[in-house]
Amino acid sequence: MMSNVLKNIISSQGTCLIIPHQSPDGDCLGSSYTLSHFFERHQIKHHIIMDDVIPSNYTFLKKNNMLKSSDIKDDEKYDYAIILDTSSLDRIGASKSVLDKCASMIVIDHHKTNSFFGDTNIVEMVSSVGELLFNLYTEIDYVIDQEDAIGLYTSIVTDTGEFRYSNTTNKTLQVAAKLFETGFDFESCSREIFSNQPLEKVVLKSSSLSNIELYGNKQVALMIVSQQMLKQHNCDMFHSDGIVEAGRDISGIEVSVLLKEIDSNTVKVSMRSKSFLDVAEISLVFNGGGHNRAAGCTINAPLKEAKQLIIKEIESRL
Repeated sequence: MMSNVLKNIISSQGTCLIIPHQSPDGDCLGSSYTLSHFFERHQIKHHIIMDDVIPSNYTFLKKNNMLKSSDIKDDEKYDYAIILDTSSLDRIGASKSVLDKCASMIVIDHHKTNSFFGDTNIVEMVSSVGELLFNLYTEIDYVIDQEDAIGLYTSIVTDTGEFRYSNTTNKTLQVAAKLFETGFDFESCSREIFSNQPLEKVVLKSSSLSNIELYGNKQVALMIVSQQMLKQHNCDMFHSDGIVEAGRDISGIEVSVLLKEIDSNTVKVSMRSKSFLDVAEISLVFNGGGHNRAAGCTINAPLKEAKQLIIKEIESRL
């Protein structure tokens, strides 16, 4: 990287807002956590903007400096908005009015579909934003401590599917090994992430999977989470996390699709592929984005119509 943005921020003592994406996951939450800790160690004034609810298995990453967009006062100004793990402006997890309070926007991301919407764009095709931040830290000889390791590990282990996905490289494993050298409690961290699911979430997942639909000569698994299901099981939409991955794990399935009914005319689509189909390309058809094996989009149509549109697009590529 020709100019390390973190070094520039430290040198200027610039004030920052850290902004992860909508529907936060382990990568954006873990990278927000470590970047906030990095700024704390360098006495940089900053806040994390968190408008969405943090899923229960990631609440151990909550920080006292988290604010909602509405908490930022009209007369407040910041030097930098740092957008993490977000491929396009419409995916940021904050009100766009917050960006008007920042003199410059820095995007740190690893999606191949990134639209380079920042004033400065640090976009590299690595496993996760956590791995990208590790590289930035290494460039400036920053000594990673146990708190940093918690955030970086969460970012990497979740976005690589516990090091099972094709985005895991020898460098990714080397980074993980360096994190283990800090002596952080990885067992506790992993327990929070993977073994801390509320009963409501488990029941919702069971309900969605029990009504699975197969398409494309049984290569496509489709699941649905409707508003009626959320009400029935006393859940919020963030409880649907993990359902789409379960569909992909079925033998013979190449593509798993989860349709999340936001309202009567809005459906969020999550897709995961197993070995050959590029779901990022499919997402781009609907103005979405992501990675080869994990991507998503939003379709502005009723649930039944959205299902027909996405299945037609997938089947045409099998």
